[in-house]
Amino acid sequence: TDCVMDPLRPARVEELKHLIGIYKQFLPQSIQFVSLLQNILRTNLTLHATDKEQVSHRLQKTVYIPNNEKGNRLATFVAISREEDLFIFMNTLEVPSTELTHALENTTYIKWGIKPMFVIGDNSEIRAKLSQLTVEPKVQFESWSDCVNYWMPQTEAAKLSYIVPADVELKPLQVQHAKQLNEWWPYRYRTSQQYFESAIKYFGAFGLFDKTSGELVACVFQNDHDAVGHLYTVSERCNRGYGCTLAKAITKHIAVQYKQDVHTFIDGNNERSIRLFNKIGYKAVSRTEWLVTSKH
Repeated sequence: TDCVMDPLRPARVEELKHLIGIYKQFLPQSIQFVSLLQNILRTNLTLHATDKEQVSHRLQKTVYIPNNEKGNRLATFVAISREEDLFIFMNTLEVPSTELTHALENTTYIKWGIKPMFVIGDNSEIRAKLSQLTVEPKVQFESWSDCVNYWMPQTEAAKLSYIVPADVELKPLQVQHAKQLNEWWPYRYRTSQQYFESAIKYFGAFGLFDKTSGELVACVFQNDHDAVGHLYTVSERCNRGYGCTLAKAITKHIAVQYKQDVHTFIDGNNERSIRLFNKIGYKAVSRTEWLVTSKH
């Protein structure tokens, strides 16, 4: 029947702030949840209805919480972006994760047929529960990647100083640079250029431009987790300190602009990035897993 209550409902602004407050108690290990939820709260409060026509579906997220009035003490949430760029983030402090599992199996808010990308913390129980869900169409994971979350406290990040190498100029990126960022990005997908355009417009991004030719030779941006993302230098300009300059510039921007701790997630095999972020002063605190579902 239609009157069966969904186990989830959209969180109100006050409830989302409360959820962030719970996760803040577990910093720095909980940095990925604090930053993700802060990004969603701020984006939802600043995007207007007119923006939503043009904005990437990846930026249009709703946070759902258990559909009861118990105050969500277990900090259970499922955050879902829109259908053209479908990401599903989730976590709970409950062990075993009964409330979350029940919600996933019975909610009408998840479109299982569109092949979502799931993002979870280092939680083997949630991972196991996801692969055992009795939903239609059946969920199967074709791949997953595991990243380490690196964190820097706001006070430290806000004090960073950096030197811009003499042959380049540091400038904020413009929306038209999104095409180039997308072409450089190894994980690009059908709607990722629109994601870059929206992130540049609403979050923050920097580039290093050659002083002679004016061309973009390195870039970085603040992604939809309020994390440092897509740090890239063209191959012929490597080892000139560009990455270090940009990583510090965007870290400081996030810390100063939003008065919050900063993080980045790095593939455990990416030794070059790990060295760079360690050198700046980031510390490894937790893990994030990305699970790609396949259609069957």
